Parts: sequence; structure tokens; C-alpha cells
Amino acid sequence: MPPPVVKIVVAYSDNRAIGRDNTLPWRLPGDLAHFKRTTLGHPIIMGRHTWESLGRPLPGRRNIVISRQADYTAIGATVLGSLAQALSVCQDEPSVCIIGGAQIYAQALQYAHEIVATEVHAHVDGDAFFPVPEPQQWQETERLVQAAENGYHFDFVTYQRRSPPPVNPRCSGTPCGCHQ
Repeated sequence: MPPPVVKIVVAYSDNRAIGRDNTLPWRLPGDLAHFKRTTLGHPIIMGRHTWESLGRPLPGRRNIVISRQADYTAIGATVLGSLAQALSVCQDEPSVCIIGGAQIYAQALQYAHEIVATEVHAHVDGDAFFPVPEPQQWQETERLVQAAENGYHFDFVTYQRRSPPPVNPRCSGTPCGCHQ
């Protein structure tokens, strides 16, 4: 069975902000509905801070939390010590969604096949940011302009990796060449 399609699911502003004080800097019901449609039925992988900001497991999805704290517990979720471990336990899934936060997104770019982004057209004050992917590695394949909500204009945008990810999580997170 091929490794799962790794999707990064993210909402970011024009200045790449994804959050402030462990919350979203906007309230966009359309984005929340899009997030649910994208992730429902798929494992979701997140960092501890994202888990704590949610306050509960998201239903209809296997919730996986990454924490360096060996004794960390998250009721309703599986806790693992690394992104590579989290992807490894999902190896029999057709796809898996990475839902944040900033540190997890930065690590996940090497594994990702697709970025499902909500691009919020505003400059917002943030303390967590989505990294800028290497433009030569990614191609925009879809852009759906949305009606403004709560004063924010935004688009749903899909980016596909131009060639397979260079790192296979089955190979302990090391470049192995098995995708080439």
C-alpha cells in the first residue's frame, strides 16, 4: 500500500499569521465548514498547543497529538513524540491531515503532498506563522474566492507538490530516495 497523502490544512493571513495567543485571529464560519469537510473521516495530526486550543477531540476523525512531554495525556486522542511517529501510525490510511500549529507545519512541509489553505486577505497581528513553502516545489491547482465574512475577504486555495515529497515517514523521516 502506498504511503498516505499528507495534506496540510491551514488558514493564514497575507503576512502568514495563523494565530495569536493560541487562538485564530478571525472568526470565519465558512472556513470552519471548509476545515470540517476537508478533515472529516481522516486522521488529524496536531501539536499540543493546537490540541489545547480546541479543548476537545474533533469528532469523526482520529485525533493525534504530538508532544515532547513523555507523560502528556490528551483524553480522546493518541499522543506521540514526533511527527514521523504520527505519520507512521497512519501508514494504512489513504490520507492524513496536518492541522497545526506553526512548529508542526514547518516540520510537515517535507512530508506533504498537498496544502489546503484558506488565504485571508488581511494583515493581522499574530505570534504564530505559516512558513513560506519553496515556490518551485508547489503549484496552485485551485482557487475558490469566498464571500467576505466578518469583514475578512478570503479564498480557499489548493497547492500540489510538483514532485513526490523527498522524505518518506516510513523510512524514519530520513531522505531515502524510495519515492524517486
